[in-house]
Amino acid sequence: MTRHEGLEELVAQQRALRERLDALGSAGREGLALGAEVLQFAEHEERAFFPLLPLLDPIARAELGHEHDEIGEDLKLLEWLIATTPDSPDVEILAAAVVRRVRQHVERDGRLLIRAAAFTAGSGTTHVLD
Repeated sequence: MTRHEGLEELVAQQRALRERLDALGSAGREGLALGAEVLQFAEHEERAFFPLLPLLDPIARAELGHEHDEIGEDLKLLEWLIATTPDSPDVEILAAAVVRRVRQHVERDGRLLIRAAAFTAGSGTTHVLD
C-alpha cells in the first residue's frame, strides 16, 4: 500500500468517526467509547501528518500534540464521573462538552488528512497550514 493509499484509508476512517459523532447526542458512555476510539485513531493520523509537518505553523503543530492529551484527560474524568456518580447532572454536561470538543478535533484533523493526502499525491499546497 502506498503512502497516499494509506492516507486515503485514514480519511475514510476519519469520515466514519465524524459521522458517528454527528449521530451521537451527548450520551455519556457512548461519548466515552467514541472518544477512546478517536484517541486510538490519533496514533495513526500523527504518522500521516508527517509530510505536512514542515508546512504547519509551529504553534498549530504544538497544539495538535497537546490536544490529544487534553481529550484523554477529559475522557478519564468523564469515566470517573460515570463510575462514581452516574446519575449526576454533571455527567450529561461533561459528556456534551467532551463530544463537542472531540467533534471539533475530528473535523479539523479531517481537513488536515485531506491536505496530507493531496500533498502526497503531488497536488499539495506550499503555503502554511493552520
